[in-house]
Amino acid sequence: MAKLTRTVNYANFRWEEYILTEEELAQWKTGDEDLQQEIIDNADWDLVRDKPIDDYGDVEFVEE
Repeated sequence: MAKLTRTVNYANFRWEEYILTEEELAQWKTGDEDLQQEIIDNADWDLVRDKPIDDYGDVEFVEE
């Protein structure tokens, strides 16, 4: 039996955004890192775009 094998590294890059409320914007501008992290953690992110990327390795011939 003979076969071809290869590895595939698959990655999906996503661009997301969240629009701040006026209150969140005011909190963000204070520079308080704890407040900023809380905003990030509680954000309901929207997908803007994505880009899947395939990276195929070299094909290897295997004869058994």
